[in-house]
Amino acid sequence: MDYRVEKIFNMLKHKGFRATYNYLWYQILYAHQGFLAKLLWTRLHPFFVHYPRLLEVEVTTDCPLKCIICEHTYWKEKPRSMNFEQFKHIIDQFPKLKWIGMTGIGESFINKDFLKMLEYVKKKNIYVELYDNFSFIDEKAARTLVDLSVDKIFISMDAATKSTYEKIRSGANFDIVVKNIKRLLELRRLRKTPYPELSYHYIINKVNLDEVIKFPDLVKSITGTESSIIFTRMLHDYPEVKHLAGDIPEALVGEVMNRSGELGIRVGWNANVPTVKPPISDCSFWIMPFIFVTGEVIPCCAGNEANKRDFQKEYSLGNIFQEKFIDIWGSKRYKALRNSIHKGIVPKACIDCKSFKVKERG
Repeated sequence: MDYRVEKIFNMLKHKGFRATYNYLWYQILYAHQGFLAKLLWTRLHPFFVHYPRLLEVEVTTDCPLKCIICEHTYWKEKPRSMNFEQFKHIIDQFPKLKWIGMTGIGESFINKDFLKMLEYVKKKNIYVELYDNFSFIDEKAARTLVDLSVDKIFISMDAATKSTYEKIRSGANFDIVVKNIKRLLELRRLRKTPYPELSYHYIINKVNLDEVIKFPDLVKSITGTESSIIFTRMLHDYPEVKHLAGDIPEALVGEVMNRSGELGIRVGWNANVPTVKPPISDCSFWIMPFIFVTGEVIPCCAGNEANKRDFQKEYSLGNIFQEKFIDIWGSKRYKALRNSIHKGIVPKACIDCKSFKVKERG
């Protein structure tokens, strides 16, 4: 059975109609950027724009790891965590929310209120996606993830060997990560559920480029063919990480696809991988705002990891802890950003985007 069809049947069986509808809405009108999505969000806009139904919330900027490819390692900003009441204050302003990403520039499971936050959104049948390195998902957290039937977790894992992994993700332990993944899989098996669905996220850089072709074999050894892989290029090349950034050879992409096919593992490539970028007028990412732990609202997550946090805050569209989101969404600043994108003019807030052409500035 095709993976997509199987997933829909699994959702109907385990989660019911409303949760399945929310997932399909997200997939059809956003995730695949198909004809209908482009028609609604990039061709007919700004006349048919509606209040956001997709959202990303950064619940913490606390993280003890010192990953060499992460902007957090080079910050001077003091770590901060969002409490449950702040999170609830945000979610309650999006009554038709269908999808949420709950990952920012921090380690979500360090936030003491994070599991409570997950419970709150899952009670609303909202489709939940997380990115996590699995260093801090202990048995309690794993059981909660399975019991809540959290929809999907992308495992941030950027190497096929222990030595390279721990060189990139300084402070993490490869063996503990693998152990935590397998524990979650065992809990899923005992509960007879496919949730959370697991996928691996591999950020390609000069340190791990030689291990890209080996990674599908590692995934097969840990999770069999139950998981998929998303490969992406390093998003930014600010001074501290510039020496790590590089292009992905087309031949390597072909080799990885062939090897993954042999193993029966699905593989995808992030939108920032192609070297030829579409015009900014094709962008519909702005229908999924991203909210910092401190409340600032930015157009989407694409400007993250540029190590320009102060710049992002300066050109944010408002602060949800200081005013209602409905007022931010209808503000002149937000309307100007949407209109600029529609006209093919790059707003200043978007100049660090790696998914679209951003040579021009608004």
